[in-house]
Amino acid sequence: MPVQSAQPPAESTLRALADATGAAPVRVLTAPAGLDVPVSGTVIHDPQEPLPPSAGAVLLLVGAGIDDDRALDVLRRAAEQGFAAVVVKRRGHDPARFVAGARAAGIAVLTADDALPWRDVDAGVSCVLAAYGNGMTTGSAPAGGEELFALADAVAAVVGGSVAIEDLDRNVVAYSKDPGLRIDAVREQGILHRRVPDIPEQLRQYRQVLAASGVVRFPVMGEELARAAVAIRAGALPLGTLWAIEPDGGLSAEARKSLVDAARFAAPHLLRALNLPEAERRMRRDTLRAVLHRSGPPADEAADLLGLRPGVEFSLAAFTLPGGRHSAPDSVSATADSALLTHLESVLTRHCAAHRTAATVAAAANAAYVLLPATGQAAGCRFAEVALAAVRRAVGEGVRAAVTRPYADLGRSATMRREADGILRATAQDGPGLPPATTADVRHLILLDRLGDELERDPWLRLSEIDELLGHDRDQGTDYATTAVAWIDAVGDIASAAARLKVHPNTLRHRLRRIRELFRVDLDDPDVRLAAWLELRRAAAASAPTPRHAAGPPRP
Repeated sequence: MPVQSAQPPAESTLRALADATGAAPVRVLTAPAGLDVPVSGTVIHDPQEPLPPSAGAVLLLVGAGIDDDRALDVLRRAAEQGFAAVVVKRRGHDPARFVAGARAAGIAVLTADDALPWRDVDAGVSCVLAAYGNGMTTGSAPAGGEELFALADAVAAVVGGSVAIEDLDRNVVAYSKDPGLRIDAVREQGILHRRVPDIPEQLRQYRQVLAASGVVRFPVMGEELARAAVAIRAGALPLGTLWAIEPDGGLSAEARKSLVDAARFAAPHLLRALNLPEAERRMRRDTLRAVLHRSGPPADEAADLLGLRPGVEFSLAAFTLPGGRHSAPDSVSATADSALLTHLESVLTRHCAAHRTAATVAAAANAAYVLLPATGQAAGCRFAEVALAAVRRAVGEGVRAAVTRPYADLGRSATMRREADGILRATAQDGPGLPPATTADVRHLILLDRLGDELERDPWLRLSEIDELLGHDRDQGTDYATTAVAWIDAVGDIASAAARLKVHPNTLRHRLRRIRELFRVDLDDPDVRLAAWLELRRAAAASAPTPRHAAGPPRP
């Protein structure tokens, strides 16, 4: 966690901008005084206006090109007033003259992309200075998803009340999860529907929070408990709000500072969310869902929409619910599972937004699928392992994950999904806490499940002798099925099978003899033995599931 309570970050420097490759919207052209120059913030400046005194600030120079004499004049004055750096856009011009002037004046020059609006440059620089300028590496900076939920939990612990982080549309993007903290009905509805209820008085409150530079407090209003809120901004760009329910004793100074710090650290996530609009995310999700159902656009068009490059491998990860069903459940269970599956999809979407932005998440049937472009199986397993930990914290320890082999052709999406589903099905009886499974882990179980499916599709394939044996056990209370399975699992070792059944070896021999006599099952024939074991295994799994990895396939 980048922020735990109200601990102030270390002083930000130009190094934060230089090291934040891929996150900062600017690049260093020259830094005559080095990169450890302290930075206090940003200033957007037009050369026609007086230069404001802002020592240590990064000056965003708008309205003048680097070949303009006015820009050189501003550069010299900025250096004299102690500015840390000047940000310019090249717009096709050679920066050599401007850079030489900066070196002579002793001030750093940064360049921004010509197509990026200045407001976005300001927001991006401000976010990097807030999130990365605290002595940490870029990999430790808050990126959204689970980090925002952890941030809400950390702030709630300091404040002593429930915390919610909202975007500008009043969607709840993260919230604290400690059930022991103060909460009211309005907050509960916001969390349940992931959106704050429409209450007329709240519009005024939001305007007040977004206009303020610090924490705004609101007294008890009807069913709402007292609240404190702060705006989330990137530079001058508003991104959302952070709300905390106040404890009985009111808001401490530490809690107020914690809210301000948390708003600064939440800004990078909300800013990055703007770069992937919900419409695009929904388009990718719907495309993947259609592909998994063997519908939608042609494979090459779908691949382009999903960010898959020709000839580059990709993998599919699948996550299913605790005790995930693979047959049609009753309507009540189906409704509950549907809500839980939606939650699972949402958690994975947040996780990918933070850690794998190129991935696409889509829920279908009994699982949520994550398409991982440019990802082999090893990397896919590493992703799934981290994602599984996050999902289990949010949904339950029983969530399982599967990772397919790498594919390079989306036209094989049906095979890819069957593989993922097969892995999930083969691990259905595994205990909680296991890592993601691959085909190599459970290939033998997938094969046996497929053979069992054939027996379901074509009942005439089943051995009538085994049906008779199972019926006898059911009607007469005998245990011939368990006896046969134990003996086959023990590869014909009487002593081992008898110990497993907790009977005398002679008792086991007698039961095997009775199986041959009563049901005419020739267990000495290896082919009959294999077919009988498969049917008995399928019947045992249907009536009393046991861990699927407890016993491997028979050895006739």
